[in-house]
Amino acid sequence: TRCDTTASILCRTGDNRTLSTVCRVMEGTIKVGVVQLCSTDDADANFRQCQGFVAEACSAGCELVCFPECFDWILSTGIEATKAKAEPLNGALLTRYRALAAQHSLWLSLGGFHERPEDGDDGKIANTHALVSPTGAIVATYRKTHLFDVDTADGCFLESGFTRAGEELVVAGPVGRAGCFLGLSTCYDVRFPALYTALREAGADVLLVPSAFMVSTGTAHWEVLLRARAIESQCFVVASAQAGQHNSKRRSYGHTMVVDPWGQVVFQADGMTEGLFTAVLDGTGLAGVRQKMPVVQHARKDLYGKAGKVTKIVLASDIAPGDPL
Repeated sequence: TRCDTTASILCRTGDNRTLSTVCRVMEGTIKVGVVQLCSTDDADANFRQCQGFVAEACSAGCELVCFPECFDWILSTGIEATKAKAEPLNGALLTRYRALAAQHSLWLSLGGFHERPEDGDDGKIANTHALVSPTGAIVATYRKTHLFDVDTADGCFLESGFTRAGEELVVAGPVGRAGCFLGLSTCYDVRFPALYTALREAGADVLLVPSAFMVSTGTAHWEVLLRARAIESQCFVVASAQAGQHNSKRRSYGHTMVVDPWGQVVFQADGMTEGLFTAVLDGTGLAGVRQKMPVVQHARKDLYGKAGKVTKIVLASDIAPGDPL
């Protein structure tokens, strides 16, 4: 039900410079549900909460529901416990979320799943953003490429100590009646604009940034980073977030946000409230921004290089109902 390629959709001008997908954008609108969570170490309780939000999104007419990084669980007991609790993509926990997508016939963006890779000989897990179709099929996976090895006011972090960096960028679609293409990313990735340039050039209409930002870095940079990525890529940005006090050792910034292609904040949650927020993303507005300010055509790739390699996952127009969970 899918075709994987490594080539972007290309347009060309008279001087033969390669352009982005300025000749196609999503058509019509898609209603998106964006969830803000305060995940704990109880995966069952977290699932029940997510289950309620998916049912609410279905009732609200959403076609896509986006969850934050670490939607599955957040522990306070250290690296070894985190590695031990991780599951493969075909494990029991993600299977429950896939069944939830199928039950409500919705797309789910599950950003930041603690995955135990099948070839995990190095003992490390992957921070995996999975896109699940309305039939419950995992149609795309992106493994976080930029790992959070930093010293912040909230503490020192070494994500690479237990997490394997991904080696592939991913755009997947079409999703929903609008036929939008989603550029997948996770949290700390948002600080690396070249990644999002590559996703735009591979056809992304919407950039997904599921996150669990620290309070100190979020206060300083969260909004400006998300707005900058929207402005320079001329894409919608949908950033679901963890919020509040998870345990005695961990607190997240929250402020789940949707930004339009002109850089305007469509909505922003607070730093504590868990809930489902909805937004309607309009392809007409997206096309208008790109046509009136055609930055992709103006880009001087002859001076500052090409965007990175992206795997573009083009789904069948109708995912087969018999796709296995």
